[in-house]
Amino acid sequence: MHIALLMVVLAQSAVVEAPPPAMPRDVPSGHWARAAVADVLSRGVMTAPDGKFHGTRLVTRRELAITLASLARSLLAGQWPKNGAPPLKRSAGFSTAPAGPVTRYALAEVIAKVARYVAAGLPPNHGKAYYESLIFPPRPQIHVPKTDPAYNAVAYLVAGRMAFPPSVVLQPGPQPITGKELSQALVMMIAGLTDRVTDEPQNREDLGEPPSKRR
Repeated sequence: MHIALLMVVLAQSAVVEAPPPAMPRDVPSGHWARAAVADVLSRGVMTAPDGKFHGTRLVTRRELAITLASLARSLLAGQWPKNGAPPLKRSAGFSTAPAGPVTRYALAEVIAKVARYVAAGLPPNHGKAYYESLIFPPRPQIHVPKTDPAYNAVAYLVAGRMAFPPSVVLQPGPQPITGKELSQALVMMIAGLTDRVTDEPQNREDLGEPPSKRR
């Protein structure tokens, strides 16, 4: 009995956390997006399956859908720190998202920054079912073939009310996205994610039973 107990203790003590993914060999030391690449890879939000990140490659609609779904899951799982985000500075004027295409480096940098602010603002996810916001539009129909690599991601975003027209993630494909399209899709994902872990409205008795009260 004592030997068996000792073996169990030794086995448990041998369990260690998996090391973070190795930095892709094509991300130079000192690169401006190196820390962001490490952030998204360590949380499974983006991948480098062949050992290379291909940071200068343009992000497609398909990749954006898959990435946003992974980001939402990582936020719900509490994988991002709730502190450490730098204070926001008041802007001197209104600026719009760039109209040009978005590279994988740029996407990683945006996610690494935005995710920390979102994590800081999200309440704890207790896994309970909340009433859905009544101001959100109806869930759009999915017109993506199930054979598409982004189908599961699109279905997840639609089911969670994290994607609505005109979000380009509803039409995944090889087309490169623009900064404006990334901004629109990211805002929708954050809004839907917030709705998943908060109640709206609080005075349920005034509205009775909503058509779809449970997720």
